[in-house]
Amino acid sequence: MTGPMTASDEAQVRLVLQRWAASTRKGQHDEVLANHCPDVLIYDVLAPMKYEGAAAYRQSWDEWQPATQGEGQFELEDLSVTAGADVAFAHCFIRCGGVLPNGKMFEDLVRATFCLRKVSGSWKVAHQHISKPIQVAGG
Repeated sequence: MTGPMTASDEAQVRLVLQRWAASTRKGQHDEVLANHCPDVLIYDVLAPMKYEGAAAYRQSWDEWQPATQGEGQFELEDLSVTAGADVAFAHCFIRCGGVLPNGKMFEDLVRATFCLRKVSGSWKVAHQHISKPIQVAGG
């Protein structure tokens, strides 16, 4: 990273991630990747687990995004941001869930890491990694 972290850069990164979460929560598919680089590399908890490019991730959205009644739950918890002049990283937990069309409620907690670059004065997600530890039986 070059240059010192500024409150403005940190606030801008937080805003990018909060907008991403809000778009995801509201099911605004065209807005979810609005602040991602076209060549973003995304690791996700669901197969195929690796998406090369925003278009590949967007194409898969309807295959794994559960349909919910009303707005789903998708909240960033314990968001930490470190931002330099042109590179930033952030990490948090994401509490997600909602009510399925059959009325059944679901909830999950995953962890997330984001790497961002400042492109033409705007912060863009260059890498996104969502994961969840496996539960080992008897452990």
